[in-house]
Amino acid sequence: MGPIYEFRSCPDMDKKVITVLGPVAPGELGITDAHNHLWISDLELPGERAPVLNQEELIRQELKDFKEAGGGAQVDCQPGMAGRDGRRLYRLSSNTGVQIIACTGFHLREYYPKDSSLWEMTADQSADYFLAEIYQGLEETRNTKAVVIPGFIKIAVKDSLKTSPIPLIEGAAAASLESGYLIEMHTEKGAGIDEFIDFFIQLGLPLERVVVCHIDKRPDLELHKELAQAGCLLEYDTFFRPKYHPEKHLWQLIPAMLAAGLDSAIALATDLADSSLWLSMGGKPGLAGFIRLVKTRLDQEIDDKAGIAKLMGENIANRLAVQHKENAA
Repeated sequence: MGPIYEFRSCPDMDKKVITVLGPVAPGELGITDAHNHLWISDLELPGERAPVLNQEELIRQELKDFKEAGGGAQVDCQPGMAGRDGRRLYRLSSNTGVQIIACTGFHLREYYPKDSSLWEMTADQSADYFLAEIYQGLEETRNTKAVVIPGFIKIAVKDSLKTSPIPLIEGAAAASLESGYLIEMHTEKGAGIDEFIDFFIQLGLPLERVVVCHIDKRPDLELHKELAQAGCLLEYDTFFRPKYHPEKHLWQLIPAMLAAGLDSAIALATDLADSSLWLSMGGKPGLAGFIRLVKTRLDQEIDDKAGIAKLMGENIANRLAVQHKENAA
């Protein structure tokens, strides 16, 4: 099968965000949760039980609630071979009106079966794998009527470069350089971030294509300013995780970063991979908590509607947008 999409830097093509339903203008996404998990198949992994989100009707209900609260889009960070199902994401988006942006890439090794071929790939092989999904669609959707194209590359690193899968990182960087795709990088509470940033620079990757996830777990304001000024997008997501003391850290970081004029360098999210955080599954706050709790409080405490709009969707939408043209399969 030939490429479905080509992504090139051509001045005559408008930038679009690639959702599971197709390309849309970044301004059409609306309020967007910049890092979430909407479907995780049960892979029956050995050891500690990995998160599972596979109750489709409950997930659909929750997405409808998010939509009714004013939500527009969700960025799904579950990559292939680790429980992603692009067919479900397509159906959930079609049935709820919520735009969903799927990903290629890789997660932490513990979320894969022991025999997963991903971890034996070289940098070139992993780049080819990621680009095949970008150009030809997610593997699990290629033989369906609704081929799903991912909209970004997810990677996951450990607490240092040495302990992380360097060939996969190199492959993801190469795929980003080829396609123009954004990389969302899971970090271990921001550990080793200087090392990873230096590595990306060595690989020639523009830092504007890097989202540093979970960095609010390391609430070092000066570090955040340096990362933002270098071009990275910082993703904050501990609103509903008491062990990271969001009142003391996250809710202090936001106004400080805005006061520093860095409102274009932050994207907010909830990262509700655990079913105990879903209202429909007996927990809280649910997907709509991003709006009913987070946005409501921002509106009450921060007199900067334009800045809030950037944090609640505009920043991540603009970074996700790529210049593309569509081809016949």
